[in-house]
Amino acid sequence: MEGEFIGKTVIIMIISNDITKVRENIEGFLGQPVVIKCNRGKRRTTISRGVLESTYPSVFVVTFNNEEENTSHKASFSYTDLLTKRVEFMVVRNKQESFE
Repeated sequence: MEGEFIGKTVIIMIISNDITKVRENIEGFLGQPVVIKCNRGKRRTTISRGVLESTYPSVFVVTFNNEEENTSHKASFSYTDLLTKRVEFMVVRNKQESFE
């Protein structure tokens, strides 16, 4: 794991080359606010914030809330997406601070 400071918010990024370690690290952050950065190809990147809802042997699930429309949706990501850097997973430790 590696830490970064953005303003006063501490962000912990999951960095590892072993899928078992990645899975174990992520399981420790259930219920925590997270930022997911997805590389969609052709220079398209999306950054979303949500809450790590659950982990399974092959995937983890994040719930994203849209406060403007008062809706939420869930998305699952595989641990191999993290290893191939298609997805970046960051845990935000201070809920009061802005993610931007």
